[in-house]
Amino acid sequence: MNKLLKSLSVAVLSLIAISATAQQKFGHVDTEALFYAMPEVKTVQTQLQAKSKEYETQLKNLYSQYDAIVTDIETNGATYMQAVLEKKYKDAYDLEERIVALEEKAQDELVKLEAKLFQPVELKAYEAIQAVAQENGYSYVIDSSLGVFLVLPESDDLTNLVKTHLGIY
Repeated sequence: MNKLLKSLSVAVLSLIAISATAQQKFGHVDTEALFYAMPEVKTVQTQLQAKSKEYETQLKNLYSQYDAIVTDIETNGATYMQAVLEKKYKDAYDLEERIVALEEKAQDELVKLEAKLFQPVELKAYEAIQAVAQENGYSYVIDSSLGVFLVLPESDDLTNLVKTHLGIY
């Protein structure tokens, strides 16, 4: 009797678990495709490229100054008095430090700017995914752009629905 009760309990619990799982709906979204289809991403990329170009211009200017000093030292160094030569070497060293500092500053600022500009775009995409999932009864939405899943049914692909929700199509 005790064994029968245990078997019956396991069977009932299994049916409840299967029933609960059957009620849950799983979907997937290619967030990479979604993200790069958003017009805001192109705007952010343009802004980042413009800022990067500014730093490139500044760095090219410093490199040109540095090259001019080094070329001058190589060409005329033997004719300079020791004090002038030392000044030229100091100028070259100072430019090297400025170049390294600007490269580090540019990299740090571009990373911060990228995070700042992309954050609202990522939030908009996330909110659209949430809205579409809720509208269509999906309990779970998986990011299919990560390429980890072996089977992803087309019928559960929410990417185009989210794009439509965002007005991309």
